[in-house]
Amino acid sequence: HLLLADDRLATYDPVNKVNPPLREPSDNLALRQALADGVVDCVATDHAPHAAQEKCCEFALARPGMLGLETALPIIVETMVKPGLLDWRGVARVMSERPAAIVGLTDQGRPIEVGEPANLAIVDPDTSWVVRGADLASLSRNTPYEAMTMPATVTATLLRGVVTAVDGRVSA
Repeated sequence: HLLLADDRLATYDPVNKVNPPLREPSDNLALRQALADGVVDCVATDHAPHAAQEKCCEFALARPGMLGLETALPIIVETMVKPGLLDWRGVARVMSERPAAIVGLTDQGRPIEVGEPANLAIVDPDTSWVVRGADLASLSRNTPYEAMTMPATVTATLLRGVVTAVDGRVSA
């Protein structure tokens, strides 16, 4: 809802069917400003993978939802960092600190300090990538971002100091 608008619904492609529905571009702008101002205090993805038959059907019969985990950070970079609405500190606040606080995950969204759990995403802000549903980690492929070039690449993730993924590949 920060990036996609209701103009994508003109084709009735079910990959764009989400709940709540996509809105006008002016709503995208208002939502971005609310996030920048702290009126909206965190980002969430309703990561909703669906089997092909649940999305490859008539629009009215399709299940609402789309993949969101692997594209969330690049969308924040595109819509919030690039235009100067948030800096990287703000990204950590809206994507890690506030969500963890809201749901009471005391070992998540913590500062980077000695003695704190190393729950980190290492990001290369200068590398872009092209979304290919077949290459995403989800078993589903219902991404409206297919073939879009996204900014920023997550190069590694750590959970409690253990590397969990490098260059998109999950560690054993």
